[in-house]
Amino acid sequence: MTAKFRCLSGPRLGLLFLLVVSTALRLVLVFRGGQAFWADESRFAAALGACSCFEAGASHQALQLLIGTADHLGFKVLMLGPAWLQIHVNHDNRFPSAIISLFSVANIFWVWRIARRTGAGERAAFWAAAAMACANSMFYWARHYMPYDVSLFWALACASVALSPSPRTRDSLMAGFLGFLAFITYNGYWATVACVLVAHVLLALPDWRSGMRRALLASATLAGSFAILLGGAGLLGFNLLSSYRSFAGSINQGNFDEGYLVFFDYLWRTERFTALIWLASFLSLGWLIRSCPAEDRRRGLMWAAIIVALSSILIVGSNGLGLFVVYGRLVRQVAPFCSLLVGWTAARLFAPLGRGHPGERVALAALFACGAWSMATPLRMEFPVPFHERALGAMVAYQKQHAADSAAVAPDRFRFVYNGFIWPYPSEAPLPNHYLLLLASPHPLSWRPYLYEGFNRAQRDKIEATDITMRVILLQD
Repeated sequence: MTAKFRCLSGPRLGLLFLLVVSTALRLVLVFRGGQAFWADESRFAAALGACSCFEAGASHQALQLLIGTADHLGFKVLMLGPAWLQIHVNHDNRFPSAIISLFSVANIFWVWRIARRTGAGERAAFWAAAAMACANSMFYWARHYMPYDVSLFWALACASVALSPSPRTRDSLMAGFLGFLAFITYNGYWATVACVLVAHVLLALPDWRSGMRRALLASATLAGSFAILLGGAGLLGFNLLSSYRSFAGSINQGNFDEGYLVFFDYLWRTERFTALIWLASFLSLGWLIRSCPAEDRRRGLMWAAIIVALSSILIVGSNGLGLFVVYGRLVRQVAPFCSLLVGWTAARLFAPLGRGHPGERVALAALFACGAWSMATPLRMEFPVPFHERALGAMVAYQKQHAADSAAVAPDRFRFVYNGFIWPYPSEAPLPNHYLLLLASPHPLSWRPYLYEGFNRAQRDKIEATDITMRVILLQD
């Protein structure tokens, strides 16, 4: 066995397996379609437009599309590369989505890296990465042109440098800069950045002087980078500060009094039994820390504290203060830290049993089974555009089969039902009394987690009370 192969043995080989399988699953998800389903995916369209404007010499118009508004500015800029490739290399609109999905895979690696940087062994790091790979909330967004996984990539990179037991000066500086990148890529993940940077400072205790030094260094690069961005945009004629203020007040689609409900129901509906594994890890913390070394105790408590802090920020910010509505995409911030806690718990439980114990293998198989079950729904899901293409084929086949009766197969006798995004409520137009169903498929919004993305209680209730199955029908006399 060569030295190169030996370095990939055991948990590292397992990590490689996780990354390969996760990449394959995300590519399958992407090529099943679903791009441009959400209105927020228009940020990628802004990058496409900016590319065209730059090539046409309309630089100011291109900059207006990219930095004219503060909403997910970093994502729009970063998407210039995939946009250029779509225009000049591969015109398939799934191609840029495949590139974005790689950030979701990279976040699995970041969880491994964070575990190792904070002092965990390879067993704990592998379990954390496995739990992250099985998290459905970290999976299903990979098919869409959304900034969430890209922002989380920077936030977890920030955690990797900030949560080291002995960070250097450059780590504090880099943590602030990476936190800045996470925030401008998707503004909603500021809470993760805040929790990580606060943990970075508190880890210096009881040395208050060191803690203040870390706080000043990280704040300097975060605030300084933001000031440079605002100043540079101002010189180009764009008032980003005003835009940030306006955008901060727009997180109000939904119900402020449902923060706690959305938080817990979203996790259950999305993760199912994987969420129960997270909960079991959290509840077992108090028992497991009693007999572990101080360094392990500190690490386990840190993951639990970040989970509690993130959930408190979301629930209090919504239910208590009415500052923003909790969406599913905000709740998913806890998944990496729940995964890290799973890794910590698994190491504490299975370390005394020795490597390769049957009990650990069964537990790992159970984790994979839970992840596979929760991910099955997004993998099976069909979206309006692919359904429309499939329906056109069914219509043509029916017309050929009944070509002799031209009146019966006239194009105006075919109807699409709920073949599009539903907003704000499903149509109440009744189906005709006599029709032939040619093709049907569940609508994506029949999946509850999607209804926690800007829909209020009344809208959710109406959608769930309506049969919104996508259909193509043939009217009959």
